[in-house]
Amino acid sequence: MPEGDHLSWSVTTHEHKERSMDWYWALGLLALVGIGIAVFFNNILLAIIIAIGAGSIGALALRGPREHTVRIDDRGLSLDGTRYRWDAIYSFWVEHDEEYPKLFITMRGVLMPHLTLTLDNRAQGEAVREHLRNYVEEEEQGPHIGERLTELLGL
Repeated sequence: MPEGDHLSWSVTTHEHKERSMDWYWALGLLALVGIGIAVFFNNILLAIIIAIGAGSIGALALRGPREHTVRIDDRGLSLDGTRYRWDAIYSFWVEHDEEYPKLFITMRGVLMPHLTLTLDNRAQGEAVREHLRNYVEEEEQGPHIGERLTELLGL
């Protein structure tokens, strides 16, 4: 929350969900089927990509959430010490629809990275919104398609 001329808070990467062994067996089975089909069609590169992807999904599902520190000041937004200057940020939006408000940040650049940061409460959401309005354009936006996909997969 506000601390002098800046705002700071901690966020976690995701909400951890316990998975049964059946979930991991299903992931492995799907990966093996995909790898088998790729090898059958003589597409070794696709088989390698499927193996790496399945391994990554399994590792992310096992790992618990990590905590990150967010800081907003007059020089930009920092996430665990990585500073995003105001001229690198295209727009923001604070969404109050859920239990915990969310801050959506769209960056400038070829790929236009998209950050989603959970806020503690509605008051913090309003404080962040008022602070960001001084530096960045406010533009309505929602979760990125990648976030929806991870929610759909239960990650």
